[in-house]
Amino acid sequence: MDVERIQKINSLALNLMKQGLVLTRDEAVTEAEKIFKNSDDSNFSEIRERMEKTQERQAQTSSPQEELSQETVKGILEKNTSFLVKTIREFQEKILALEKEVEKLRTRAAYDKLPTVKEIVSHEVPPPTPTGKSAVEISANNPNIQRGQSKSSSDNHPRSGNYNEQDVSIEKFFYMGR
Repeated sequence: MDVERIQKINSLALNLMKQGLVLTRDEAVTEAEKIFKNSDDSNFSEIRERMEKTQERQAQTSSPQEELSQETVKGILEKNTSFLVKTIREFQEKILALEKEVEKLRTRAAYDKLPTVKEIVSHEVPPPTPTGKSAVEISANNPNIQRGQSKSSSDNHPRSGNYNEQDVSIEKFFYMGR
């Protein structure tokens, strides 16, 4: 056999299968060989008849499709749309729930990163001064800075807690305006 002839038969068989004129590959090859032999004879009317016969045979072998009425089509479409709408709403609710959960986790993570009072007190660092030096560095370099308060001023101050009953009159606390 000639290679060109085999290629032509294969391409014709593929075209027959694509157009749905035959059901299997073997049938397509046999029909293509018959058509190719007839094309050598240049008898195109026979080719048409064979093509029509194969189409009729395929129509008989294939299962007949039932015609659907408009009402059944409408019913099917309504069911599909209601199902799709329900599914989309479920997905929206799930997305909203997940967004809320992500927001809660973000706030929890933000609060976990905040330092506690104990951490702030234990890591107490004096604030920097405008010159860039800390208050400890400035006081260490300047001996004139007074460290602490003098005891004479704190002993005389009434809020220090060192006062007697004679220092404060009870009538001043409970004066009723008479």
